[in-house]
Amino acid sequence: MESFVIHIPNKKANLVKQLLKELGVTINAIEGNVEDCNKNHIPNKETLKAIKEVKEGKGIKFASVNDLFASI
Repeated sequence: MESFVIHIPNKKANLVKQLLKELGVTINAIEGNVEDCNKNHIPNKETLKAIKEVKEGKGIKFASVNDLFASI
């Protein structure tokens, strides 16, 4: 199963919900701001270390997305 976060203007929310329902898509609507949803997220140690390294200019840089995937 895949999940997506979609930002929908309030005026269009009901229309989009009806469309998704007709398509058989399960909806877990989160009302309000996405920032509010992310406030409770606490990164683990590995993620914090990676964030610190990037802020310090460390890490591997790629010229393109293709180069990134080729390195994997």
